[in-house]
Amino acid sequence: MTFEQIIESINKKQFSPIYLLHGEEAFFIDKIVDAIQDGVLSSQERDFNLSVFYGKDASAQSITNSARQYPMMAAKRVVILREAQQMKTLTDLMSYVEKPVESTILVIAYKGKKLDMRTAFAKQVKKNALVFESKKLYENKVGTWIKNYAKTKGMNMSNDACGLMTVLLGTELSKIDNELDKLKIAVSGKDRIELVDIKNNIGLNREYNVYELNSALGAKDVAKVFRIIDIFSANPTQYPLVYIIITLYGYFTKLMIVSENIRKTDIELSKIANFHNFFAREYRKAARNYPRAKLMDIIGILREYDIKAKGFNVRSVNSIELMKEMILKILS
Repeated sequence: MTFEQIIESINKKQFSPIYLLHGEEAFFIDKIVDAIQDGVLSSQERDFNLSVFYGKDASAQSITNSARQYPMMAAKRVVILREAQQMKTLTDLMSYVEKPVESTILVIAYKGKKLDMRTAFAKQVKKNALVFESKKLYENKVGTWIKNYAKTKGMNMSNDACGLMTVLLGTELSKIDNELDKLKIAVSGKDRIELVDIKNNIGLNREYNVYELNSALGAKDVAKVFRIIDIFSANPTQYPLVYIIITLYGYFTKLMIVSENIRKTDIELSKIANFHNFFAREYRKAARNYPRAKLMDIIGILREYDIKAKGFNVRSVNSIELMKEMILKILS
């Protein structure tokens, strides 16, 4: 079952006697655990019918004893084993897994890695449990996930808004979840969340500002380029020249790849040049602004200023002046 299907089944009060939740992405595991805890028991029922154990300190015997108790003034009892990957005697739960109690829901949250499903314990778990592998999302899948997940929170988001959230927040799903909750409050009443809503309500980080410089250079928007350079000049510690050069080197290298493969589809381009397909149109436009000879020249300029930024072949290093000089050469 997928994450969405599991959440839907929990909402419909369709429970498995055992849940094995394992894999690299902690977000989905935590969400399912929370959904079971909240969906099975009311706040009044939890005092007597919810037991939470942590793998580092728990024993198989104590978990089994708790799971074999009958619920008190409730239909179900919930036993949650968090951080199960830290439990050295996890396989000692075999006797319970073989004969689970119908009135108990046992949740095994095994985070950060997969459980070896070739073991006798795992094979037995598969017979009586709902097994969910929580996989990390690739960056090119995050935008679609944001769009779908936002709908579960009652928000309709444009593709551009989802793409920018991916740029700003990466693949950290718990952070995205928190930002979506804050965004829902900030744009309350809007039918559709657009790019401007993300820019106005989600904090812009260093990587985003350097991306803005890339974008402005790609579009040859000179006024915007120097507005951004003024920001960098006022914050040289946050925006060190070497970091800017490395980022620009990556950007113009990708432009060369796009220029050489301009006839390919957006998805093909994004895979070859290693960027989110959200940016494909922008990269195509930028590649048309810079002939291949100029791109080669820019790569040489960046190498030259990388050496200067590190103090070679210059009497003194003024990073702000070097940065402005480098940008002028790129634009010339």
